[in-house]
Amino acid sequence: MRDIRNISLHFTENEHSFILSMARQCAVNSSFVISKGAILRTLIRMLQRLEVDVSGVRTEDQLLQCLQDAIKGD
Repeated sequence: MRDIRNISLHFTENEHSFILSMARQCAVNSSFVISKGAILRTLIRMLQRLEVDVSGVRTEDQLLQCLQDAIKGD
C-alpha cells in the first residue's frame, strides 16, 4: 500500500464544485466512483511530469501562469 499522508486543504466553492463535477462525470458511464482525493493525487502526479520553472513565483496567479506555460511547452 502507498504511503498516503492526510492534509487539510481549503478550496473556493467554485474549485470544490469542479472537483465534485469531475468525480460525477467519471461515474456517469461506469459503476466506479473516483474519490476527490484520487482526482487530486492524479493531478499532482501529472504536474510532477511537467518541467515547471517556479523561480520567482510569489502568487497563485503567477504559479498558474507557470503551469499553463509548462503545459503549452513554452
